[in-house]
Amino acid sequence: MAKEERRRAVSESVERIKKKASGQQLSKADLGEIRDELIALARRKELFSIDDFPPPAADSKRRSCLYRLSEDPDHRFALYLNVARGSVNAPPHDHTTWAVIVGIEGQEENRFYRKVSDGVEQIGSHVVEPGTGVAMLPDDVHTIHIEADKPVLNFHMYGLGLEQLHGRRFWNDNTREWKVFPAHTDIREARN
Repeated sequence: MAKEERRRAVSESVERIKKKASGQQLSKADLGEIRDELIALARRKELFSIDDFPPPAADSKRRSCLYRLSEDPDHRFALYLNVARGSVNAPPHDHTTWAVIVGIEGQEENRFYRKVSDGVEQIGSHVVEPGTGVAMLPDDVHTIHIEADKPVLNFHMYGLGLEQLHGRRFWNDNTREWKVFPAHTDIREARN
């Protein structure tokens, strides 16, 4: 019963998001509406539990994983549930498409940057937790930081599926240059 209810809730939320966003260049205000829609879905915590979306095993090299909840046949409007256990620190990166992250359980710090001649400069931060979220335009740069003490569950929604994003870039502080992030290939299908 919960799986069917989850499938229906996700489908209804994604349809409302598509009506708001289809066929237009999205602004920060538009992304704020998408964020609000996902915050409302995230309040349905009983549909998105650690039992249904387990994090990587404690002995895994991975600290987080993504479950695909919804994605159009043309790979647009991709909604994932991200679950993390353990410390996560992603380098500064862009997405090349719009992105919205909303908290379900736990805390994830997002730091925001602007590009400068010798790399990046932090311009802000926001902790994503239940009832909050962040929205980013395609060229926005951010990092993700999660502490190791508790599991974290978040929605991540993108204008285009992560497996299709071959041009994402990240700042490599060791080599002092921008490099291409390989597209994700390890996304799990949700257990609907």
